[in-house]
Order: sequence, then structure tokens, then C-alpha cells
Amino acid sequence: MALLTNYLINARMSRIESYIGGDVLDLGCGSAEILDKYGSKIEHYCGIEYSKTVVQTLQAKYPRATFYARNLDQEKLALDRKFDCILMVALIEHLFNQKHVMDEVAAALKPGGKIILTTPTPFGNDVVHRIGASIGLFSKAAVDDHIVIYNHHRLKLLAREINLKLEKYFTFQLLCNQFAVFTKV
Repeated sequence: MALLTNYLINARMSRIESYIGGDVLDLGCGSAEILDKYGSKIEHYCGIEYSKTVVQTLQAKYPRATFYARNLDQEKLALDRKFDCILMVALIEHLFNQKHVMDEVAAALKPGGKIILTTPTPFGNDVVHRIGASIGLFSKAAVDDHIVIYNHHRLKLLAREINLKLEKYFTFQLLCNQFAVFTKV
């Protein structure tokens, strides 16, 4: 693992903590570290990951949670519930079909619910992350996998396009990452 990768993960986690609660959908859940850190704040947890093998491992480790394998670029979420909080932490930049994913996410959100999104800024991705990856500070694979990088204006347009309100926005980690909260009104 690259030198600063754990630091970046922990910094993102600390930003989302106050929004986690109720029924939580975690897209690109990885190893479900949200459950380890904030499980006591969560009424019901549903994790989505691409790999069926990862989903089987997670389901065995966390039997009270629910996990599904989905290709977010192509498949519908097809979930039987709506959620208070939907997490998209360091995810959207890795997806080809953002509009499809955001339509699916907006449909899975309860009225008054929130989508919590973190993603690199153009500066963070194109300058800092690329240089840091080249010297081993950050994951080189993550930089290579970034498809679309948003800025504040594009996040506002995205919110409007999917009929949500961009309630909160700020950058963090010295302008390298951005945090957004979308609300269903």
C-alpha cells in the first residue's frame, strides 16, 4: 500500500462520520470499513461491490448487513428499500456511466435523505495525485483508474440534472479532495 493511502482513507472517513445513520447504502463498499468504524450509528447497512467473491466474504463477516454484487456502470441497483444515507466515497471518479449511477442512487434515496460523495478535485487528481503516485506516496492504480473528475460547477449541474439539491460543498486536504452532500427534497 502506498505511503499516504491510509491517511487519505482516514481523512475521508472523518468527513463523512456526522452524516452516517439510519439505513445506509454504501456504494463501492470495499472491505466495509464503514461498519467497523461507525456500525453503532447504523440501523441497517447495505454494501454494493463489484466482485461476487468480495460480497460473499463480507456477508460471512457481517451477517447482519446486506451485500450485493453489482456493476454500477451497467446494472440497476434493484434494491427493495430506500435509504437515509447513501455513501459514494472515492467512487464516482472510477465510473464510466455517472448519470446512470446517479439516477439509480437518487431513486434509492428516501425523501430528506442524503447522498455523501467525496471525489478528487481536478488539481488533486491531475497534479498532486499524479506526482505523488509517481514517487510512491499514493496508489498509482487509483490514478490510472480515474475516468471523470468533477469540479464544484459540474457537481452543481449533476445535482440539478438528477433533481437533488447540493446542500453542502467544500474542499479538503489542501484543495485536493472535495466533499458534497446532495439532498432529496
